Amino acid sequence: MMETRSIVVHPAAVSLRRELGAQAWSALEVLVATSEPSASTTVVMSARALAVELGVSKNTAARALVTLTAARLVALRQTRASTGTFEAGSYHLTVDAALITVDTSTPPRETAIEPAPTRTRRTTSGRHAAPVQLSLLDAS
Repeated sequence: MMETRSIVVHPAAVSLRRELGAQAWSALEVLVATSEPSASTTVVMSARALAVELGVSKNTAARALVTLTAARLVALRQTRASTGTFEAGSYHLTVDAALITVDTSTPPRETAIEPAPTRTRRTTSGRHAAPVQLSLLDAS
């Protein structure tokens, strides 16, 4: 079964969230959510992978990472392989636990999906005519 993880944003983070902006804050949430639940706060994720997760361009994700680095919330850890090529980038999170944490104890929410309302069309015969249900299967 898949583990359910919730991000808990504490009230002390309100000013930081405003200072960072929406894109950088969303990037921080993704990094925190994808970090390992162990004591290590290293996240292996590239700017492109972050962009895919956020649904933005890679340049927008890179700008968000620069903003987080400037705020000293993340630090890039880039290493080279023995062949001289760069390995997958990783980020070390330095987020204070008083601001944002991950809670793994919350049970998954069960959301009831409500059926969409039925679309109706009124006939032109009168102002108070009975509604007629629309259907894609009707030939009329």
